[in-house]
Amino acid sequence: MQITNCIHLLLAVAWSLALAITDVRAAEETKRPRVALVIGNSRYEASVGPLRNTGNDAKAMAKTLCALGFTVIEEHNVSRDDIMAAVLKFRTKLRGAEVGVFYFAGHGIAVAGSNYLLPIRSGYAPAATDDAARRLLAETKLFNAEQAVAEMSNSGAKCNLVILDACRTTPVARNPALRDAAKPGGLVEMNPPAGSLIAFSTDAGRAASDGEGVNGIYTAELITHLRTPGLTIEQVFKRTRAGVMERSGGAQIPAEYSRLVGEDIFLAGPATAVKPDDEVIPKGQPVSIPTSAQINRLAASADILGCIEALRRTTRKNGPGAIAAAPIALLLDQQKEILRDKKSATPRAESILRSCNFIAAAIPDCLPADHPQFAALTAKAHNRRGDALLLLGNPDAALKAFDAALALTPGDAYVLYNRGCALLALERKDEGRAEFAKAAAAAPKKSGAHRLATEALAAMK
Repeated sequence: MQITNCIHLLLAVAWSLALAITDVRAAEETKRPRVALVIGNSRYEASVGPLRNTGNDAKAMAKTLCALGFTVIEEHNVSRDDIMAAVLKFRTKLRGAEVGVFYFAGHGIAVAGSNYLLPIRSGYAPAATDDAARRLLAETKLFNAEQAVAEMSNSGAKCNLVILDACRTTPVARNPALRDAAKPGGLVEMNPPAGSLIAFSTDAGRAASDGEGVNGIYTAELITHLRTPGLTIEQVFKRTRAGVMERSGGAQIPAEYSRLVGEDIFLAGPATAVKPDDEVIPKGQPVSIPTSAQINRLAASADILGCIEALRRTTRKNGPGAIAAAPIALLLDQQKEILRDKKSATPRAESILRSCNFIAAAIPDCLPADHPQFAALTAKAHNRRGDALLLLGNPDAALKAFDAALALTPGDAYVLYNRGCALLALERKDEGRAEFAKAAAAAPKKSGAHRLATEALAAMK
């Protein structure tokens, strides 16, 4: 009997130690950082071909990764030396990271079996027909994607993701030896080291579309699924591929080359949301306060109700705080992206209106009135409400929403343009023309607001 009791005691101690070790490892894992290097090159010289959406793609990716808890190094329109310097900085921050992400949006080409990312003003002109000569030129003028893979693999990060939205059509992708101007270019397959995944926006040897909207098809789909709780990394890319195939009619098929190992990682967290206090906290027990990271993850996953409830919970405990600014801005940006794709009234427009009403009502409760972004975020909420009301055929209410936005941010070119659209819908043509003229004058040249306003004025002539 005594021996049996001793065995039971030893087993209990061993089990307790195992649990303690597991808890320590879990705690250490949560402390491991997430680090990303995001590069967007768009202002290429004419011989390479400028790109319209890559800058927006990189900005959207950087904002999404920040909301998912990443420390992000963000670079735009960089030279080869700039890319090298950014990668070295990235490498130092990667040591011991949970996840490292290298994201590049721009031109990429394959030369002699290797993939190269094109810097701005590279001077690369593949006149030589010999593979060895072209390879040497590429190594001195471009950035070899394998270098990013190698730097990340040697960093000790648990999981490394290399995402190349770089399979765009460019004249410098053509091999002079083939004399085939019809070949679109594209990248070649890459073999990742253990613990890594390499993702292409389209299959090897194919070119991806730059996209007709604000973002390219691939990045728009990818950031949507990155924000979704409960998805493993592999599931994020599978859903992205399905979405891109659907939106492109099968013309663009993303590809991944994976050698990920170890336990699953949920970048947006598990498939749970912060619930109201009375649903999860028994009476008489203290209320748990969501962390900034938890709130940002809810915003990144487009969980408006969960995010606002979490913010209200922190407000009830600590009062309005600056913690609300970033998630509210992200929620409003998400509504903007949805609105871009809607040309007429749909049930989705009604949902957007409800969401914007909900966000607008929460701002004064959750964000201090003296916060630098208070007026701008409140104006954005009213502006989005107006957009949705216009789609729903209610220009009177839309005009009032735009007036509320304009009172908070006088001279905002986008609000002026939207106000002009509402006036036109009300058949107040002269007033609408005047608003378009104000918008064109207020907006910076080559901006989206300037283009919209000038196009509207031209259509009224």
